[in-house]
Amino acid sequence: MLFSKLSKALSDDNRLKILKYLSDGQKNVTQVADRLNVEENLASHHLRILASLGFLKNEKRGREVYYHINEVKFVNLIKDLHRSPIFREIIKEALKD
Repeated sequence: MLFSKLSKALSDDNRLKILKYLSDGQKNVTQVADRLNVEENLASHHLRILASLGFLKNEKRGREVYYHINEVKFVNLIKDLHRSPIFREIIKEALKD
């Protein structure tokens, strides 16, 4: 069930763009919406999904909510994937230069 939710969340192009954008630092909903060229409510929806799965953390400052990558979640995800022989090979292949 969780793997299904994770794969669904990470299969959306906008969510992947959000993760890439946030890798440069924290951003608020308006900044994310502008970057994706979508309405704020759609950007907020994508951010909530990523946050509900633990990929993002948020910090409220006044009326603004700033989102940033939850590095611990990604480290744990990589560790979990690394325990599987097939994913370990995929990770090794992906990291080759």
